[in-house]
Amino acid sequence: MNMPASSFLAAAREILPSMPRIVVVSPHLDDAVLSCGALLGARPGSTVVTVYTGMPDAAHVLTDWDRRCGFGSAAEAMRERRREDARAMALVRGRGLALGFLDSQYAACADAGLPALTEALMRTLAELRPDVVAIPLGLLHADHVRVSDAGLMVRDAWRGPAWLAYEDVPYRCLPGIVQARFARLHARGVIAAPADLALDTRAKPRAVAAYASQLKGLQRAPADLGREERYWHLVDG
Repeated sequence: MNMPASSFLAAAREILPSMPRIVVVSPHLDDAVLSCGALLGARPGSTVVTVYTGMPDAAHVLTDWDRRCGFGSAAEAMRERRREDARAMALVRGRGLALGFLDSQYAACADAGLPALTEALMRTLAELRPDVVAIPLGLLHADHVRVSDAGLMVRDAWRGPAWLAYEDVPYRCLPGIVQARFARLHARGVIAAPADLALDTRAKPRAVAAYASQLKGLQRAPADLGREERYWHLVDG
């Protein structure tokens, strides 16, 4: 597909006003608000589909990340994260849906679940019938890459909605990581064109603050939290 950059930008600016039903696909229970809080706040009633929300069978297990977040077990961590997410969704006036897959910190071989994840995501999106789907660009974290890849496979099979990729906070700050992901997308025939959505981020910090345990694990709010959210329109190359 050969289209001037100016045409890409013009098309991207039309996405939000003309397509009100937005679904954000989130790897974990904080990612959608960290990366897309302004978008969600600008479109009340949007849906966040969160992939890794399951409780491990060994609920007493304590991972290093959960310990850093102040928890004594996986069960305690997941219960509190769900409560935090409910508070954040209320603040952005969004609706949360959980797919129930296990976070890679709890799963022995999370990559083996990619076909089931792709199928579940396809089924969920078909039921929601969104106008716009925003998936993670897929930066650094294995769970983020896996969810992004699943989203790309769904896009291959279903071109009905407009497909956006959002830059994953806080990983987008790492030098060269966004460009490296663009190269991998291009290798599979996908071009990421800038989507200038011009969103107001002033109300976003309050929603992010709802994820108190996650921020504790990070030791502070992500350094780029005040920067504008970045979105890319996924088109065939």
